[in-house]
Amino acid sequence: MNNIIGVVFGFLLLLLLPVVAWVLIHNSLVSKEEAVLTAWSQVESNYQRRNDLVPRLAESVSRFIKHEAETLSAVTGQRSESYAALREAVSKLQAAQADSSDAMNALGGKPPTEDRQLDEVAGSQEKVLLGMKSLLAVAEGYPELRSSDQFLTLQAQLEGTENRINVARLRFNEAAQDFNAAIRKMPNSLVASANGMQRKAYFTADEGASRAKKLNLD
Repeated sequence: MNNIIGVVFGFLLLLLLPVVAWVLIHNSLVSKEEAVLTAWSQVESNYQRRNDLVPRLAESVSRFIKHEAETLSAVTGQRSESYAALREAVSKLQAAQADSSDAMNALGGKPPTEDRQLDEVAGSQEKVLLGMKSLLAVAEGYPELRSSDQFLTLQAQLEGTENRINVARLRFNEAAQDFNAAIRKMPNSLVASANGMQRKAYFTADEGASRAKKLNLD
């Protein structure tokens, strides 16, 4: 009788071990994928913060242009075209921001699984950054604009946002690489495949991956 119980127990143990192993692997991969989702939400949040600041920057500059142009017109009776460069820089920045918002919305809040998708997001965000740098460079020629309290505050907020974006990207890369490496290993790959877990794209190494890009705000 004891022999029969031992055989049954051994048989049940053999059946349970693969199930337990599967559950443990599944839970581990879920935790790693959740880490990727959390890291991506931080990337999204900081990109959104930048996109929220862009209209405020554009509005600040546009208000300055309108006030200065109206003042000049009232004094001289002529409309100055000396603000054309500022207007063009504002327009390009607003267009870049619109494109970046479209690229993020296309992902539906999920981390990209294709390098192409992440390249589109990164590329559109790079255009926003270049647009901000261009606008700030043009603003160098207008001391009254650069010295205004609102403009100085926005500059500081934008610089802080770039630092946060850089940190969020690095953390996302770490989480994505950890998850990607895990689902390639056996027997993890079997569990991942059975549960539809896909590789996550991550930011490729470039200037922004190693340090925050300066906005030349000084």
